[in-house]
Amino acid sequence: MRLTTIVLLLLFGATGFIHPQPYQRVAVLPFEGKTWDAEWAWLPKAISGSLSAQFSLLPSLNPIPRTYVYRLIGQIAETDLERKAVIVASRFKCEFVVYGTFTFDGEHLTITAHLLRQPRETMTETVTGSQKDLLVLIDELTERLSARMGIELTPSLKEAIRRDPTQSLDAFVAFSKAAHVWDAEERPEGDVDEAIKLLREAVQIDSGFYKAWVNLGLAWERKGNLQEAEHCYEQAIRCQPSWFPLAHYNLAGIYLKRGKLDAALSQCDAAISSDTKFARAYLRKGMILAQQKRFSEAITLFERAIQLEPEMAMAYNNLGLAYQEMGRLTEAREAFQKAIDLDTDDLASAYAHNNLGNLLRQQGDYDGAMRQYLLALRRKPDYAIAWVNLGDMHAKRGNFAEAVQCYEKALQLDPSLPKVQERLRDARKRLK
Repeated sequence: MRLTTIVLLLLFGATGFIHPQPYQRVAVLPFEGKTWDAEWAWLPKAISGSLSAQFSLLPSLNPIPRTYVYRLIGQIAETDLERKAVIVASRFKCEFVVYGTFTFDGEHLTITAHLLRQPRETMTETVTGSQKDLLVLIDELTERLSARMGIELTPSLKEAIRRDPTQSLDAFVAFSKAAHVWDAEERPEGDVDEAIKLLREAVQIDSGFYKAWVNLGLAWERKGNLQEAEHCYEQAIRCQPSWFPLAHYNLAGIYLKRGKLDAALSQCDAAISSDTKFARAYLRKGMILAQQKRFSEAITLFERAIQLEPEMAMAYNNLGLAYQEMGRLTEAREAFQKAIDLDTDDLASAYAHNNLGNLLRQQGDYDGAMRQYLLALRRKPDYAIAWVNLGDMHAKRGNFAEAVQCYEKALQLDPSLPKVQERLRDARKRLK
């Protein structure tokens, strides 16, 4: 029996399903600068993250997820800022890239933002104020850059920007420090306990700080406390504005883990209703429908998701798995290869190599399968399922000593893996 990774979040349509992009895409790079105090080390990403979040409120803009942008920036770390912006614009095919610098001496903060508009037009905006003006400066910068993009800011949009997500600087600082020490996507290995402490401080200062409630829920999920996580998402929903989808999306994930599929679907619908540009909500709903074998309905949702976020490598993984279950092996192989080629996520790349290995194995190409399992482990050395599959290939070749090592490694990483103890016992017997 082959072991396949089922990726819960993402299913997509094939490349042939992609339609023209309906929104202008904008990427925000981490701002660069130095602070006089290590206590403000969170500031660079807080500026860029806040700008990106506020741009998402504008109907015609679709920000590139920060995880993709920061990953690419990390790969070109020695390049100057302007060149980084050009590379990001090209890689993600976005109309606008925001990048910039800041200076902060403990009393005065100056933020200079550059807006790269394709093909190579650059405009600059600078805001200056005291430390206490941080939130106002970010709001003002958002409005100026939006105007530079040709977006008309209605009074309701201005109000949304200036109230998102808190008007308390102390709460915002605690929230930003928490994101600096632990982040569910960027720094899952960080100090989650310290993050919980800081996020609790944020919601005590501002009980209506819905983004802090969401991040606190994510932190409790990381600790395995689903009851606390659910409570936090419910608190976020009680105080969040109508345009915010993430609490609904995360609550759908809690219901999904508990097998409450109808409740999960309902929360996905609420997330989509809140923000029709929120790709992950379409993906999660599609995943639930695919789990129920409602593939035609799911594919429609996956099409929409890939329009909004075509860099999601994990999406192609699950598409490939769906095609494989349907016997459409050529399309499955193309989907796995697309996930590998995108290379936007180490985890997704590892899954894609493993799943492609399973497909090649199904077709009798054992050498090709072994290569893919090894590539999966190169991207994710603690990938237990890939160790099992590699052990199977060694056993198939009669290399039982190597098979034993692979099975032992897999069980060390995940003792709950099904039927691996049985495989290990068989390999040990054959070794004798």
